[in-house]
Amino acid sequence: MPPLHPLLSPIPPLLLSLPMLIFVTNHLYSLHSIRGRSMSPTLSRDIILAQRHHATANLQRGQVVLYRSPMDPERVAVKRVVALEGDVVVTRPVAGGGMGGEMVRVEGGKVWVEGDEGFWSVDSNVYGAIPKALIEAKVTYVVWPPSRAGRVKVDYMGRVGALKYRAPE
Repeated sequence: MPPLHPLLSPIPPLLLSLPMLIFVTNHLYSLHSIRGRSMSPTLSRDIILAQRHHATANLQRGQVVLYRSPMDPERVAVKRVVALEGDVVVTRPVAGGGMGGEMVRVEGGKVWVEGDEGFWSVDSNVYGAIPKALIEAKVTYVVWPPSRAGRVKVDYMGRVGALKYRAPE
């Protein structure tokens, strides 16, 4: 077999690495760009790394997740888990909607998610608790810009007073 032209020699390794890259981004980790204001100041025009494998395993209150919007399955949203199944939350007033203050128990197989900046957030206060099956990844790191790079903290619990009752674990 004749040797490859010098300009073509890097192509076979690239072609071999493409399936691995596709596997990693579809099943293990992926990068996402944050555009909206609903997760400010935690995430604001950042590029994040999301852990896709075991996305719903060991979910914790305070964890930031990527999920398919129940209102538009083509759209991926990023919010914080405020309550787990069995917990009771107090709803927030919603622009053009409810007055808030209603107590809601999170059903089995679902979680309650909210944006850190509630005024700009379309979240569980609008569409209720989301099925865990919609969760695609846990947000683990901010990778860009460098000044904000680092692990996304799980200790922030979201809106004060949102969680009224914690179900026993």
